[in-house]
Amino acid sequence: MAGLKEIRRRLKSVKNTKKITSAMKLVAAAKLRKTQEAVVRSRAYTDALKGVLAQLQGGSEFSHPLLEARPEVTRVRVLVLGANRGLCGGFNTNLNRKVEALYREIAQKYPGCEISTVLLGKKPAEYARRVGREYLDAQESLSDDPTFWPTQEVCQRLEVDFLKGEFDELYVVYTRFRSAISTVATAERLIPLDKEALATTATTVVAASGVTLFEPNAERVFEAVVPRIVRAIVRQAAFDTKASEHASRMTAMDNATKNAGELIHSLTLKFNKLRQTGITSQLLDIVGGAEALK
Repeated sequence: MAGLKEIRRRLKSVKNTKKITSAMKLVAAAKLRKTQEAVVRSRAYTDALKGVLAQLQGGSEFSHPLLEARPEVTRVRVLVLGANRGLCGGFNTNLNRKVEALYREIAQKYPGCEISTVLLGKKPAEYARRVGREYLDAQESLSDDPTFWPTQEVCQRLEVDFLKGEFDELYVVYTRFRSAISTVATAERLIPLDKEALATTATTVVAASGVTLFEPNAERVFEAVVPRIVRAIVRQAAFDTKASEHASRMTAMDNATKNAGELIHSLTLKFNKLRQTGITSQLLDIVGGAEALK
């Protein structure tokens, strides 16, 4: 009967776990719907800014330091956006792998260059400490709403550091949200901005926007738009990261709930077999005792 007690205890534990994972799945799904809407709005805003920049660049000779590539790259900075919590499948692991792949790529592209890191999220900071990698700054107490992430302040500091010559290129690593079942860890060069990529992305926006008048003048608007695009891209990466985290957690908890259900079914069958064996054994003892009294 000790086997029955052990199985009964495990059944109770697995059923409780299933309730928790099921609840976490529902919470993640609700948060995902809200964040997914923010991702769509943020992308529309970013694309609109890129469209404005494409119009300003058309037929003009405007320039901005954030658009100009340095002749020699000796220092690179990496901005990593990650999660604050675990229990989201391979989300954190995939992001860490992307960071390592980017480090190898930079080291191969610019031999001997100095790489510094800025982190947003508790998990990227924990990983950096675990592998012994130093970082300039880490924001580990992030809100569950990316709207309140300090992306504006971080971007301002990065822009100032770039203009002061403290680094020559800036890369951003985040998890791009495609759908509830598709997310991909992504690394992109952020500074200097890629003029060709911006123009390609903004083509449809320009075509649909018609003629635009810029006040007080096109050059002043150009100078204001370029830094805003950098901040919009980082803000977009924050929304993508949070939506991807919710999607990964929802999928992970759904799989955990299904696995718990299968384990409950297996344990229940095992419990019933053991109980039936015990009952049969007891019946045989009774029959054997009755036969012995005859």
